[in-house]
Amino acid sequence: MTHRRFHLPRLAGVACQAMIAFAMVPPAALAQESTVAATAVVQQPRAFGHVLGDVVTQRILLPADGRTVDPAALPRPERVSGWLERRPVQWETDAEGRRWMRVTYQIVNAPQSLTAIALPVLSLPMTRGPALRTGAHLISVGPLTPQAVLGKGDLLEMRPDRPVPILPTAQIARRMELWLAALSVTVAAWLGWWAWRNRRESRRLPFARAWRRMRQLDPAQSEAWLCLHQALNETAGTVLRAATLPGLLARAPHLQPLCRQLQHFYAQSDQRFFSGEAAAESFPLRALCRDLYLAEKRARP
Repeated sequence: MTHRRFHLPRLAGVACQAMIAFAMVPPAALAQESTVAATAVVQQPRAFGHVLGDVVTQRILLPADGRTVDPAALPRPERVSGWLERRPVQWETDAEGRRWMRVTYQIVNAPQSLTAIALPVLSLPMTRGPALRTGAHLISVGPLTPQAVLGKGDLLEMRPDRPVPILPTAQIARRMELWLAALSVTVAAWLGWWAWRNRRESRRLPFARAWRRMRQLDPAQSEAWLCLHQALNETAGTVLRAATLPGLLARAPHLQPLCRQLQHFYAQSDQRFFSGEAAAESFPLRALCRDLYLAEKRARP
């Protein structure tokens, strides 16, 4: 059998603090309160063995005559002292059908030595009749560890927090490298396909070839005009003139928005090559070639 040794001076200090706490309540106040409030039936938590972080609960029995606590007077969740913080009130019904109100406190401070603290006195106004009043209840709170420990070794002082172990990340890193490699291959393949497609179509599509060549020519030269005529003829599948322009637009409807510019182009071309007179105004040949190339590019499958 194990015998526990009680420290009489420490317990005597706790008892003295309890007597002082009760003595601080004026007798007149107690007499007046007894006339207006009824003592509640309370199941108190144990009075000893508590430390920082513990949760203590009071269970208050409600009257069985249907009266309820005024909602505006319910204890609010808040810090009630340097030692206690009150949590939200809860309700429960026991096996006999009786209703209880649970008032819970958490200890939020740690004393340097064994200390007695008091749970707050509650006065609960009812919807009718006298209020319910709970009496003071003392509990003892002990330190997490004494400041000095007898003996030798690691127990002489409190030790710092244990360092958090480093999680193994090698497998995560390898998996990330694989995903990055797969992404890089996918992006490279897409860029290669895109470059190959543009290069292939720049050689196959008429206006793409004309635009590539037009950027190297002077728009004022006849060669630049003939380059655009050749692209239009290839797109229409025949030699085009201003009168046969509707056939081109029927075969290539994506060029329909450029109908007015094409009519102007053929009018300027006829004046340039067949009238023997210089054009009265400059024609934006390079801009028209670029617009035709972009329209062809958007229309390709």
